[in-house]
Formats: sequence, structure tokens, C-alpha cells
Amino acid sequence: MEMKTIVKKRSLGEDAQCENVSDNCDTPTVEDTQNGAVPKAEGTLKPGSQIKPVVTEEEVRKLAERLYGIIVLEMCELDSYDDRNFMIQADSYVKNPILKSISPNGYVMKIANSLDSSDESFFHAQNEIMLHLNKRGIKCPVPAQNIYGKYHSVEKLGESKHVVRLLEYIPGKVFHGVPHPDSLFYQAGQFIARIDSALKSIDKEIVMRRQSIWMLDNFLQLKDFLYVLKDEHHKDIVEQVLDAFQRRVIPNLGEFEQGVIYGDFNEHNIIVNKKQSNSKEYEIVGIIDFGDVCYSRYVFELAIAMTYMLLEANDLNTGGLVMAGYSMIRLIPQHEKEILRVCIAARLCQSLVLGLYTATVDSSNQYILSSQTRGWNVLEALWSETDKDILERWNSIAEEYLTCSS
Repeated sequence: MEMKTIVKKRSLGEDAQCENVSDNCDTPTVEDTQNGAVPKAEGTLKPGSQIKPVVTEEEVRKLAERLYGIIVLEMCELDSYDDRNFMIQADSYVKNPILKSISPNGYVMKIANSLDSSDESFFHAQNEIMLHLNKRGIKCPVPAQNIYGKYHSVEKLGESKHVVRLLEYIPGKVFHGVPHPDSLFYQAGQFIARIDSALKSIDKEIVMRRQSIWMLDNFLQLKDFLYVLKDEHHKDIVEQVLDAFQRRVIPNLGEFEQGVIYGDFNEHNIIVNKKQSNSKEYEIVGIIDFGDVCYSRYVFELAIAMTYMLLEANDLNTGGLVMAGYSMIRLIPQHEKEILRVCIAARLCQSLVLGLYTATVDSSNQYILSSQTRGWNVLEALWSETDKDILERWNSIAEEYLTCSS
């Protein structure tokens, strides 16, 4: 079995996700955003917070047996940002009194950070969305019911409480590191548009109150974390992006189409498999990690997807391939295209700054820093372009790819 790295919100490339919720979160009104007000994010990560679960492997084994009747045969921990994720193989020869059948591919036990765990409703939403997508032919993890007949439970670990879930493992490789012909980036654009299309029938109320420092709606909250930047040139770029976002995006939020979005389409959350056993070509088959699902703008979804594909390819031209695939399912309005460069730059800034921040509060989590150099290079290259020039390039590449493909 191939082990895949499950990451939560990334630091540009080695991403990872920091899901931050609170019962007091408010969704900004159209009036607020049109007046240029900063969207509220009262339940998001605060500087200095240490929210990662403290748990031993032995405690994980006991949780698996008590909650799911699983005798752990093999286990390894997967990289994560603020959560703890454990890959588990169950002993199939031991009769399980709780699970009707044992997944032959194994499971991932996900132990959420203490901040996210304070709002159980969001985990209900994630479970509902995963089941919803699976029914519509989009492969993603299926949650397992525990001894209480629920898809999650709240457990006291150390000095805090954490939501614990068990998800069926999806076999395959992650997008990161496999060969990337143009067709795979085109597929990526199509796949994220398919997800959003399928989520249109989800009741938006289940995620309406979701707020996270990682939502582009809350990008201006990044100002609170700029103290981690020691390089003045980097800090200057981030401040320029913050200014551009505040002037060009925030006042016009009400003009962009909204819906339930996946919110974290990065190279570690996309599952691929070979087209055929003897083939060298891969195709996208599934998606994992739903910690950033929220009610937001579709242009932000596209910008996030383009961000991580640009990073994976280390080539700005890749944006045109993603746009080509995406536009086959959802037409991209011109006013959305015109802010893509700013929104992509904003996501790059989030990943870079919050990656550095996480390293300051968790010195053992150094894997999140491994792509900092490439990330800053991509940000600098993108920010040196004009909106007009980069959009013309992307449009030209998209048109050429679609013409050649047809």
C-alpha cells in the first residue's frame, strides 16, 4: 500500500490546513463588504495559539478499539498542520462488533485541533458533504460510524477536548510528485469545477457560519501575523498584496457569485492513479480533506486551485491550463478573471506567512517550511506581472489547449 501525506493547510507546497471555527463567527453582510469593511473572523486563529492535539500512538490504538472495535495491526502518523492524522490497518481476522465490514484499504483516524473541535456542527457538515459527493460519483473518504452510531465523537485528550473521526482510506498517490503533463493540470481545473457543481445542491446553511483564517474572505486578517516576516522585501510584497486586495476585492465582494466551495484544492489533497496498470500517465480520481469547506465566492475557489497548480508546476503559464479545464464546466465571468492575479497572490501570502507563523509555535513541524523558497519566487514572479499581461497569457494558453484538444 502506498502511504500518502495528508496535510492540512499548506505553507506553499507542503500545505496543511488550519480549520478555525467558533460559535460566535459571523458571516459578513453584503453591506459590510460593499462599504469596504473587513469581514469578521472572530473564531479564527489568534497569534500565539497552540491548538494541536497531544496524543500518543498507544492512546490512538485505544481510541480505535473503544470507538470502532478495531484492533490495530499497523499504524503510522501522517504529516499535518494543526491536527493529528493516523493511518491505520485493522486486523481483519478479529471479529469487529461495531463496524459491519473492514475497509481493505485501511483507515485514517483524524483528531482535530482544539479550536476546530469547539464547533461540532462543522464536522457534521463535513460528513454530510463527503457522503453527498460520494453519491454523485466524486470519490472522497467515507466516514465510519462509531459505537454510538455517530460519525464523530468528542474525546478528552490531555488538557483539551478534540473531535475524533475515522475515515476510509482512499488508495492511490497524491498529485504532488507524479508526472504532470498539461492534461493533468487541465483535469485539475475540471475536477474542482465538478466538485463545486455537485455542492450546489448542498444546503448552504450547514457551512454559512464557517470562518477560518484560510478563507480568502478573511485575507486581511493576515495583518496580525506579519511580525513573523524578517525579510523586508517579502514583507513589502505582502503589504502590497494586502493593499490591492482591500482596494480591488473587498469593496466588490457582493458582485461575485457565491456557493459552497471545497476551499483547499492543493496538490496533497488530490488523489491520482495510473490510467492503466502499465501506463505512465496518471488521472485524477478523488479528493480528501474537507476542513476548509465553506460558503464563499467561486472566484476564490478557482484562485486557490490555480495557486497550488502554479506552485506544483513552478510555472505561471500553468494557470491557463487550469482555467481551460474549469471553464468547461463553469463559465468564468470577465470581472472574476480581472481579480485572479490579486486573489492568487493573496493565497500565496497566506500560505507563506502562516507557514512561518506555525513554525514559530511548533518548532517540530519544520516540513511546512520546505517550499518557502519556491513559494516566494512564484509570488515575486506573479506580482511583477500586470493583470492585463498575465490574463492575456492565460486566456491564450487556455484557448490554444482547448483548440488542440478538440
